[in-house]
Amino acid sequence: MKKSNDLDVVCLEKILKHIQTISDAYATFKINNATDLADNHICQLAITQAITNVYELRKRIQDSTLVNVPKFSRLKLGLKVARNIASHDYDSLDFGIVFKITNRLIDSQLVIELEAAKNGVKCDCTSN
Repeated sequence: MKKSNDLDVVCLEKILKHIQTISDAYATFKINNATDLADNHICQLAITQAITNVYELRKRIQDSTLVNVPKFSRLKLGLKVARNIASHDYDSLDFGIVFKITNRLIDSQLVIELEAAKNGVKCDCTSN
């Protein structure tokens, strides 16, 4: 596999940091379900900003790199919906959707896949 270009690597590194932020926020605020998230305004702000950032960064990554991160690529629509609602209609945000999307983002197999793509290798991960 051809190594990702520098911009792709930077975007993947930033995405991985935002995913870690989501994971850290859930751990810090003891978020275990959508109700916990709906009840914690500070965590909501951190999570929705991270989703927005991940979505915007994803748009900058070349298709030739995205093909190597199928778990992440499958999140495109969910990320877009969550990002658009978070950015344009925050008051009606469905934290069930946000919780579902963020849990898919912090999945360890997805993180491994992103790390592999960042390093220019294709992950041997078994897709679910």
